[in-house]
Amino acid sequence: MPALVPYLLVTFGWTWTIWWTAVFAGRASVEVPLSLLFVLGGLGPAAGSVFVLRSADPAYRREFVRRLWDPTRISGVWWLALAAVAVVPALAGYLAAAAVGHPPIAATTVTLGAVAFNAGFGLAAGAVEEPGWRGVALDLLRSRMPPAAAAILIGIPWALWHLPLFFLEGTYQHALGFGSARFWLFNAFLLLLSVLYVWLCSGSRGSLLIAVLAHAGTNVAGSLIPQDTLSDSFRIVFTLLAVVVVWLTRGHLNVRDDVGRPAVPGLDARSRG
Repeated sequence: MPALVPYLLVTFGWTWTIWWTAVFAGRASVEVPLSLLFVLGGLGPAAGSVFVLRSADPAYRREFVRRLWDPTRISGVWWLALAAVAVVPALAGYLAAAAVGHPPIAATTVTLGAVAFNAGFGLAAGAVEEPGWRGVALDLLRSRMPPAAAAILIGIPWALWHLPLFFLEGTYQHALGFGSARFWLFNAFLLLLSVLYVWLCSGSRGSLLIAVLAHAGTNVAGSLIPQDTLSDSFRIVFTLLAVVVVWLTRGHLNVRDDVGRPAVPGLDARSRG
């Protein structure tokens, strides 16, 4: 955990300074310049990653970049797993709520423009966040604890990082309501997603691209498929079952010791072989 402190300090320092400034400004995030603060604040994980990577071993940095863009690391079965993780929980939650007579009310109309906007925003969010959380942060922890424990430990600050958004009018989190049932479901869902994202990365030879795509897909599905407390509850149950299956069948979330092993400050570098 101490090795993770510099990353967290930079990430939280950047994001929370900007987002809490936007909150105390007292206007909706969709208004300019508050919307700019919202976007700039989201760059915190990228800033934390750059801070760690700038003094990392050059070989690790080169491998890190390859993990971000190389789709050949992801085999056919893991593309299917990616689709399941990104879309199925939100869709299953919606169908479950509809089946018992409580279909969520659509917050947006699914149009080509809405899909394009959400897809672009989702990809941007994934590209900014995942190199930090499932990249640098995971690499810093993996030599110190089992992968599943590292995934959950990363999920805690990942969830906490979003806290200011619950007070920033116009955001998805603000609509959930701080302290509401959906607030707790949202945070629990992030912990479970962290385990699934690590599983996807590990099964794809350390790919970070698959985490970026999973993050984007989850955001798009959550934005376009209506959700309420009942459907969110089912989504948690569904995702928890998936995590249990991952845990039981993979043991170490399919992590190989020679994939993505970091050579970063504060850790003992290992040969990749």
